[in-house]
Amino acid sequence: MKFLSQRASLKTAVIRLLVPALGVLLLACGKPQPDRPAPGAEIVASVGPLAMITREIAGQEVPVRQLIQGSDPHHYAPTVTDRMAMEKAQLVIWMGPAMESVLARQMSLLPADRQLGLLEAGGYEFDGAEEDDPHLWLRPRNASVMAAHIATRLGELNPAQADAYRARARDFSRAMANLQKVQDRALWGYRDVPIVSTHKAYGHFFGAAGVKVESLGSSASHQHGARSMLEKQAAVPAESRSETTQGGFVRGCLFGEVPANDRDRQTAVHLKLGYQALDPLGALLPADADYRQLMEQLLADARLCLSRVPDRSQ
Repeated sequence: MKFLSQRASLKTAVIRLLVPALGVLLLACGKPQPDRPAPGAEIVASVGPLAMITREIAGQEVPVRQLIQGSDPHHYAPTVTDRMAMEKAQLVIWMGPAMESVLARQMSLLPADRQLGLLEAGGYEFDGAEEDDPHLWLRPRNASVMAAHIATRLGELNPAQADAYRARARDFSRAMANLQKVQDRALWGYRDVPIVSTHKAYGHFFGAAGVKVESLGSSASHQHGARSMLEKQAAVPAESRSETTQGGFVRGCLFGEVPANDRDRQTAVHLKLGYQALDPLGALLPADADYRQLMEQLLADARLCLSRVPDRSQ
């Protein structure tokens, strides 16, 4: 009997110990904790320029994955592999629905603290560009604002590295201030040259230097730009228009996007402008290219056409 009594007492003691532990376990099961990626987990950036800027801030320790490659960001839909990468990433960086409209649906499924919409973050310059132009990265000063937003969000996710992120963002901002000056000086002399783009992508690139860009497209505002250019063309004296076909000179430039295509070439011929395809997403750059290389290549390509405009300052 004494043995049975001891067994009963032992059983009662075990139950008393287990019940609170089971209660805690059940409570935890009832309220699952969010699956937060480790601080060193991959960062996903939607397009090439954002990936370039992010690498400048994140450093070499954190991998940055470019989501959209070889596709139009406006119409890109993520694959199963892409969706898995987005779900596992510590942060997904994109412009916003105005740029990646189809991607917006998948982004709506991610927690707010695991994504950064740079358009919504604000603080950008729009001088010389349309207010709804989402191609903000084509202006180095705007790129420095993006870098600051990225550094802030990464610092919130990884407090131990916050100072390093801020320091890199400051260094990047100083470099972008110098790059903006170089770009503006190179383009300033073309303020009175007719510049046309196939859509509104290049307002940020040229606008900071005071160069006005007329955009062509299917929308009413873009059609107005097309009519404006045609009116300007009609107003040019015939003897001046003939100069655009002599000696390789042009009176202005039409800029499209890579790859170059016959439709844009024919439009340029119709407007009696030179034609050059630009690469605003850095699709043709090496995989390890950085943001400065992107902007330097854009300027070099733009000058392939602009250099054919005669200097009439005298």
